[in-house]
Amino acid sequence: MVPRMKNILEVLAFLSFSLSIHGASAASLDPSPDTVLLNGKIVTVDADFTTVEALAIKDGKFVGVGETEEMRALIGQETEVIDLQGKMVVPGFIDGHAHMDREGLKFLYPSLTGARSINDVLNVIEHEVSNKAPGEWIVTMPLGDYPYFQNGPELLLEGRYPNRWDLDKVSPNNPVYIRGIWYSWRGQPPIVSIANSYALELAQITVDTLPPHLGLEIVKHEQTGEPTGVFVESGSLGTMEFSLMKLAPRFTHEQRIEALRESMKRYNAVGTTSIYEGHGVSSNVMSAYKELWERDEMTVRSTLVVSPAWGAAPDDSIEEVLRDWSAYAGGRGIGDNMLKLSGIYTEVGSSPQLEIRAQERPYSGWAGYGVDQILSPERGSLYDLVLAATKANLRPNGDAENLTEFLEIFERVNEQIPISDRRFVLIHVDYATESQQELMNELGIIPTIITTRLWRDGSSRTANVSREQLNTYLPLRSYAEKHIPFVLVTDNIPINPLHALWAVVARQDMGTGEVISPEQKISREEALRALTINGAYLSFDEQNKGSIELDKLADLVVLSDDLFSIPEDQIKEIEIMMTMVGGKIVYIRE
Repeated sequence: MVPRMKNILEVLAFLSFSLSIHGASAASLDPSPDTVLLNGKIVTVDADFTTVEALAIKDGKFVGVGETEEMRALIGQETEVIDLQGKMVVPGFIDGHAHMDREGLKFLYPSLTGARSINDVLNVIEHEVSNKAPGEWIVTMPLGDYPYFQNGPELLLEGRYPNRWDLDKVSPNNPVYIRGIWYSWRGQPPIVSIANSYALELAQITVDTLPPHLGLEIVKHEQTGEPTGVFVESGSLGTMEFSLMKLAPRFTHEQRIEALRESMKRYNAVGTTSIYEGHGVSSNVMSAYKELWERDEMTVRSTLVVSPAWGAAPDDSIEEVLRDWSAYAGGRGIGDNMLKLSGIYTEVGSSPQLEIRAQERPYSGWAGYGVDQILSPERGSLYDLVLAATKANLRPNGDAENLTEFLEIFERVNEQIPISDRRFVLIHVDYATESQQELMNELGIIPTIITTRLWRDGSSRTANVSREQLNTYLPLRSYAEKHIPFVLVTDNIPINPLHALWAVVARQDMGTGEVISPEQKISREEALRALTINGAYLSFDEQNKGSIELDKLADLVVLSDDLFSIPEDQIKEIEIMMTMVGGKIVYIRE
């Protein structure tokens, strides 16, 4: 009897890239595997980096890993058999710093990608007007091309942003708001948003309106002083939707859920099977995750870090507050293998932008993390926060823009409570000296590597440093030699893990062509570990996923090309042919 085929469309899709389904007559396991993959080049990423030809899956786990004839002998009448035709298989990719809902939100609003003139922008607005009743809001994505939204008005023939009067030509009876970017997509200011006259009227923005903080400019007409509808922010945290443009539609709970669904499809399509939300997740995003989990609709395993709402927390001591939070995010995480809470984001500081955003809790806007997740200095120091989190068995996740400060604090905390087995996490780790690396190793700190800081702006970030300092910039070779379990991340810029892998192998600035501290290059094998088993280690899951081994979760990716033989500059162009999560096909290339 031919093995049962659950979805004939999946089989047909396989044929498009020369993978095929075959019948089988042998049956030796009782019960037999659900799925067997044969005739591949399967890179297990086990301790020995073993390569095998075939594997078997039962009840969402690997139950056989070996050679084709060995696995063929396990095939039963109900087994689905996939002939890989020599394709490479690797463990599912684990993105160690994601903002998954944010990615999907990009696709909920009309895009201005491809607009090359103000008239192009107006055509998009006019189309939206035709589908709206008078008075309904029209909200679009920012000006610029997906995914980076670079070059603002330089893209347009006129060399300027459209203004209120331009937008009024096609939308006199509907308020229009062109959203500002999320800063990190472009990595540099400004954040620009645009409104038409109707939107300005609703928002009560007039010639006398003052900006809510010095980092936001209400652009005025040179002769009349009237607001042009263009708003320019020079900081990294946009405040328009939290202040002057509060009335514009915000992301709803339903939209967050829709965005997560869309994001999971897109993440699966690039081979991602797990993510870690290292910057923290606000309550409104957490509730969207929870609803999808309850519906059994998740296809990306997600570990969430709590983004605390300090402004809503009781006026108790930090220790008392964190003790309450530890009930659902303590230790090694609470949840199952699809959705888990583990740890808390830790940062201390203040700014006018933060204060404005915090007033809108629990709404988090583009960020996805809490608008007031940064503890006010009046309430306690960073040391107080980290120590209290450690006492409450909450794993700190810290923004290491100031690595020296964090390591000094971790070292002080370690004198009171040993932390070496707690896997504290530092995000945004750029420079790390030899002594800092040794301390990270001693304390069991996990650095997550933002690869945009190599390929997008590596040259500018290292332009004025000494050669000695340069060798400490994203020192991955040094990390690997010291066995520091660093993790590769995308930070959604872009979401493709193979782009991140290419970045740390090549270390090339895509704009200038400069190779950034070539002494710190790592091999493709090391980079793959950082995208798989190290990512599993990040969430205390190395015994459950991250490699293709017996009894581990059957998360895998089929690649179009051999990762280890393809020319270096083509690594980021490798296509994903199929993605499995728990033995289920969640993506297949058409």
